[in-house]
Order: sequence, then structure tokens, then C-alpha cells
Amino acid sequence: MCNRLAAAGSALALACALGGAAQAGNLEPVIVEPAVTSPALPSWDGFYLGGKAGYAFEGDEKVGHADPSRTLVTPSAGTLEYSGFNYGLRLGWRGQRDMAERAFVYGAELGYDGGNVKDSFSNGYSASVDTNHVLGLRLKSGFTNKSRDTLFYGILGYVRGDFDYAVNGSAGGDTLDLDTSFKSDGYSVGLGVEHMLTERWSVNAEWEYLEFGSERLNDGDGSSTKTTPKFNNVQLGVNFRF
Repeated sequence: MCNRLAAAGSALALACALGGAAQAGNLEPVIVEPAVTSPALPSWDGFYLGGKAGYAFEGDEKVGHADPSRTLVTPSAGTLEYSGFNYGLRLGWRGQRDMAERAFVYGAELGYDGGNVKDSFSNGYSASVDTNHVLGLRLKSGFTNKSRDTLFYGILGYVRGDFDYAVNGSAGGDTLDLDTSFKSDGYSVGLGVEHMLTERWSVNAEWEYLEFGSERLNDGDGSSTKTTPKFNNVQLGVNFRF
């Protein structure tokens, strides 16, 4: 009796083992999908150093002549048209606030511009102006596109220009003979767009209007003229973020 029970138990165990092996052979493999991570969005945070080249235009200024009593003897001896190629260096910093789809970017920039923004005329009177350099502190802020690799921004700045100025001519019994240099404070406003090429390098294009304060310039005898330098400037630049 015991032998029969043992044989039955062995047969049952063998049947279970074979059945389990058969089921295991029919199991489908479990596929684990890799985790999908979104690429990091570009960041505009940090300091940058850049250079630019531009062209100034539409800087018309009428040249007048006043005698020592400041009576205007010639309201318009001619027109100086500030224009010419220019170049510059800049050092700036930007911060960034992320939004739902875009980012708000803000910052400040120090700039030095030199070049060849000048003009002259000779029509009985002779006059000339030459912009030696312009120093500027500009605030720039704006919004990125959805991919955050392109920034659209506005510009508001304080500028200080250094100019050479000369006028010579006679009218109303008075002669103006002026050859001097002067500095003038002013402001700038503009618009720009900047695009990232890599994590560190970007290129930009800007339009800016610069206007400096009015200055009365006197020659040695007290005759004078009044000048208000101003011009538009379009420029292309490249920045390196570090």
C-alpha cells in the first residue's frame, strides 16, 4: 500500500514539473521601455563678452552762428549729417526667469564704440564733426521664443560721446572761428534680436537711436554755435558667454 502511494506521489510531482516547464516555455518576454528625458533648454544666464560692427545714418544737424550777444546771425549755415562705419566692444550680464513656454531675460551691458561717424561741408561756411568714441551703459530685456534659443529684446541706455567740432564763417559783421572738442551725455533706445549658435556663442542684430544733450560751443571772441549730436545705428555682433 505504501509503495503504491509513493509511486502516485512521484507521478503527480513529475506531472506538475512538466506542466510548469511547459507554461514557462510559453511566457512572453517582458520589454522595459527606456525612460524618455527632455533635452535641457538653452539658458541665457551669466556674463558675456562681445564685439560688433555697425553703420550710423540719418544724423542731420543744422549749424547756426550766434554773435557774442547770442543773437542768431545765421540760423542755418549748413547741415552736418552724422554717418559712417563704427565698431565696438561690450561686456554684459544677463539673468533669466522661466515662464510656461518662454523665458524673460534681463540684464545690463557696458559698451565702447569707436569708428568713423563724421561729416563736413564747405559752402562759404566750413564745418566738420568727428565722433571720437561713445561710452554706454545699456539695459536690455525681452522674451525668448518657445525653444529659448532666440531672444527678442528692447534697449534703453545712457551714453556719453566725445566729439571734435569745427565751424568757420562770417555773417552780420561777425566771424565764428571755432575748433574744439567736447563731451556730451545722452540716451539711447533700440531693438534687437539674438540667436544662440552653441551653448557659449551667439550672434545678434540691433537698431539703436542715440541722442546727446545740446551743447553751446564758443570761440575765443564769444561767437558761438549750438550742437545736438544724434544718429541712428544698425549693427551686427557676436557674443561669448562665460
